[in-house]
Amino acid sequence: MNIPKRNEHNREKILQTGMELFNRKGYHGTGLKEILDTCQVPKGSFYNYFESKEQFAVEVLEYSHQLEDEKWGQRTSSIEGNLLEQFCLALNLFIADYEQDPDATGCLLTNMMGEIGNASDSFREIISLSCNRVINCIEEHFKEGQLQGCFRDDLPARAMAQLFWDSWQGALLRTKVEASTTPLREVADTIYKLYAPLENPATNTKDGDKNEI
Repeated sequence: MNIPKRNEHNREKILQTGMELFNRKGYHGTGLKEILDTCQVPKGSFYNYFESKEQFAVEVLEYSHQLEDEKWGQRTSSIEGNLLEQFCLALNLFIADYEQDPDATGCLLTNMMGEIGNASDSFREIISLSCNRVINCIEEHFKEGQLQGCFRDDLPARAMAQLFWDSWQGALLRTKVEASTTPLREVADTIYKLYAPLENPATNTKDGDKNEI
């Protein structure tokens, strides 16, 4: 029996549509029929690519992570300045995108964490994997920044990456509740000040302000 070949262009189109709908309406608020109608593909074609809606959501998260990773890399590489400045300026570009269209540019991973993070082993696994991937990338960025002297080096890069990630996720949730990007800007500003290299790490004081012994 001949098995029909899967069209990867159609598969990507379905994933893109799912990502946009899940961002706007959530996983539970998006029905399979709406996905199919928006993509203009029959149900049979959908199940040729995905075993179930849950498995589809897992692949949407993976697809979203790849897109965000590429976008982040492009942005940071195009920004002038040291690695701390690049990091914070990239955050501000994300915030500007969010202000233009919150539904289209919201963080799918954050939204799914809150809605279905503990709904099944598959969801827990992919969300945990996605979070760790992001933290790992941030950690490597911070480590490189420490070597270049533009990040403080008295704290482990991993701890700083995790603190940023947890703070950013909380700010994203507050942004939705308050309909304001102020929480995101506060985190970006705090990270810039908190993670800048200490002027005198040995004494934790600025030059000229050393305490007399």
